[in-house]
Amino acid sequence: MSISASQHSFHIPVMGLGYTVDTPVKVAKLGISSVVSIMDDHLLEDMRRLYCRKNQLEYLEIKSDSIDSRSRRITAYLDLIDQLVTNQVEYLKLCDWSLDSEFANYLSLIPPKHPIHDLLLGYFNSDVQDKVDIGGSIKSKIVPGRIDVNIMTKVDKMNFDQEGNLLPREYSDALSALKGFAKSKIEGSVVFSAGMNPSLYGYAENFDCFFPDHLGKIQKGIILKVSDYRSALIQGKFLAKKGLFVSEFRIESGLNCGGHAFATDGFLIGTILEEFKTNRKELYDAI
Repeated sequence: MSISASQHSFHIPVMGLGYTVDTPVKVAKLGISSVVSIMDDHLLEDMRRLYCRKNQLEYLEIKSDSIDSRSRRITAYLDLIDQLVTNQVEYLKLCDWSLDSEFANYLSLIPPKHPIHDLLLGYFNSDVQDKVDIGGSIKSKIVPGRIDVNIMTKVDKMNFDQEGNLLPREYSDALSALKGFAKSKIEGSVVFSAGMNPSLYGYAENFDCFFPDHLGKIQKGIILKVSDYRSALIQGKFLAKKGLFVSEFRIESGLNCGGHAFATDGFLIGTILEEFKTNRKELYDAI
């Protein structure tokens, strides 16, 4: 599944480890983008087992004591989510648009100015030959919401093997999570939140999916969730020096963010946004 432009003016952000763990299965088919936390591989494995059984798909357990289990579990779960959402969207494209309740629900949530509304009007008022052409245009407009993942950069515990030996740096919590996402089929973005982790950012260099291809397309994007303008500038420059693009900055004031304690001066979000607005060109030129 490729990265698609959102059909809506909002997205569902990450909420803890579990609240949005399977949100894409519920809303991506409606064109709504959402963010999944991939920090708890045990939870993801449990969810994969549940959804495989629910959809009568084969489930092969990835045991926690197996080699590189954390990143493999994350990849397997994201690939399953991608498969389920792809199937849901294909259903919407092939169902009877005049009768199906799932399609009616999808249509009711798409913004009124979306071109699919006019296309459908033309579809139901056209002859058989025109229906084929218009139908193809309608199908091209039915795209899923983006599936992004969240990695809390400072949650980066080093791990040990079964004999108690310290594993290499790439097996730490944050780095293995990034590897799991990079190896998955999902073409969304990774949201780095809660501060800068040079080892994690440097590890992204190992995956071609974060770099533009010969056509300039980036398969997997990088989004930074920052507390203020200075943080965005520092982290953006660090990644830029490695040839990595920041596709989006998401601002989260220390006073406005529930559940975190950011070491900020305590400015409200309006003041922070104003600084971004004033220094927009400087930020663009610098990175």
